[in-house]
Amino acid sequence: MEFALALFALAYSGLVLFVLAYSLRKVFPPMRAALTGFAISVALHLFTTLLMGEHMLLALAFWGVPHLLVLPLLLWAAKRQAEVA
Repeated sequence: MEFALALFALAYSGLVLFVLAYSLRKVFPPMRAALTGFAISVALHLFTTLLMGEHMLLALAFWGVPHLLVLPLLLWAAKRQAEVA
């Protein structure tokens, strides 16, 4: 069950970050859109994590670790888009 939850968390983080960066790409250059999307997602998730009370560390692990795992892929994709444009 833990593996399924970890996979879900990774997929959720990837989806959130890439969709947010894609939608911000219409306003900002690709690298700035990726970093802004990451910052918005972290700020929103951190705010909701602070409201979790005693389950704060579990919630932080549920979104924090996958966000950090997806960030290099997001930056790599933004770099490739910036090179093409």
